[in-house]
Amino acid sequence: MKTQYTLLSGETVEFATPTGELGTFLCRVLTAARDPSVSEAELTDLVLGPENPLLDRTSVAGRSVATADVYRDPAFHVMLDCVARKRLPPDSAPATPRARYTVTVPEAAQQLGISESAVRQAIYAGRLRASKEGGTYYLDPHSVASYRVSKRGPRRQDQEAKGPPGGMLDARIGSGPDASFRVKHSRDDFELTEKRGPEWTGMIPPGWRRIAVLGTSKDLSRYWEIEPAEGESVLHFEGFYLRGGFRIVETVSTTQRAVSAFKAFQPR
Repeated sequence: MKTQYTLLSGETVEFATPTGELGTFLCRVLTAARDPSVSEAELTDLVLGPENPLLDRTSVAGRSVATADVYRDPAFHVMLDCVARKRLPPDSAPATPRARYTVTVPEAAQQLGISESAVRQAIYAGRLRASKEGGTYYLDPHSVASYRVSKRGPRRQDQEAKGPPGGMLDARIGSGPDASFRVKHSRDDFELTEKRGPEWTGMIPPGWRRIAVLGTSKDLSRYWEIEPAEGESVLHFEGFYLRGGFRIVETVSTTQRAVSAFKAFQPR
């Protein structure tokens, strides 16, 4: 038996219906996502906690870890989508009519002054709201209008991050056949849980203030700066990721500027 689930992006994922412990847990997550008495924080704790049978509970003592294999499981993406739906305002129903999404990817790229690939990456990362119909993405014009793309080089070094230091981040970094994903931060240590050649899965320890991220593929490079924030965010790039409490404060969407920004970034 197959299960079909439509993500907030409009993309439909299909996978074998889970049975046993995983099937029971996924039902709990779906039920909690529909229950208004369950908060976003409570649902996040459930999905990322020790009761989730998908998570690895052997790599790190006392922690449940989402490994690269976990991120490849469509059931886990359904669970993360349930958390994302909890962030929606009460009046933003997932069944919003398609008429809300009227901007094509080329139109959004032209409006924002970035490549079509960068627009799609923003859709995949959840930074641009979009719906998928017949294999084509259509974007919410309000989301496009409010999207901020950096036109500058590196952020001034005297702009220190404010607030408490960041907590632990789950990460998959390194390089693959077609892409690489690098981070630069004030903590040199990286708690390794899995290594596959030049690809590393593990955790960035707490205590960071700002982190620079560079994603590079055959066709483009993209740069992000993140700082600590409440909640749960995920930054994806070609199968690599960062996950944890952060928000994106800087995005550079042209290859030359992205590489320059990453080189110039000074951890703090």
